[in-house]
This record gives sequence, C-alpha cells and structure tokens, in this order.
Amino acid sequence: MVVVMVVMVIGMVVVMVVVWAMTTMIVMENVVVMVGLMVIVMVLAVMVMEMAVMVVLVVMVVGMVMKVMVVLVIVVVEVMVVVMELVVMVVLKVLVGIRW
Repeated sequence: MVVVMVVMVIGMVVVMVVVWAMTTMIVMENVVVMVGLMVIVMVLAVMVMEMAVMVVLVVMVVGMVMKVMVVLVIVVVEVMVVVMELVVMVVLKVLVGIRW
C-alpha cells in the first residue's frame, strides 16, 4: 500500500512537471521540444506505474493476506495507467493538429 501511495505521489509530481513544462514551452513556442519532453515524461510516468503494478503483484503472490485490497489496488493502478496513456495520445494529437 505504501509503495502504491508513493508511486501515486510521484505520478502527481510528474503531471505537475509536465503541466509546468507545457505552459513554459507554449510561451517559448518551441513545439518539437515541448512534444518531445512530454512524450519522454509521460513514458517515464507510465513505466513507473507499471513497475508499481509489478511490485503489487509480487506482494500479492508472496503474502496472500489482503487479497481483495491488493486486487483493488492493482485494478485502480492499471486503470490510471490506461487513462494516462489515453490522455497522452489525445494531448499529442491535439498539439500536433493545432501546431502543425
């Protein structure tokens, strides 16, 4: 549970960094750098989320004490990962569509 909470906090920080970087880059009007930075940061965020899922799965296999809780956490994290990937795709398409 603690690991998942830490990962969620890291994810929120990453999102904040992305938003800040986006606004800064939009001011600078440097599209390529902005899109590249966003892709890199989002891929890293997704990797962190997937690592968290793996950790939770290992914990579940090792000690099947709080099975239901762990399964719920895994489902939530997976949904977050999917939503994040969808958001990345939509944002990139919108940016590419508007800018280029």
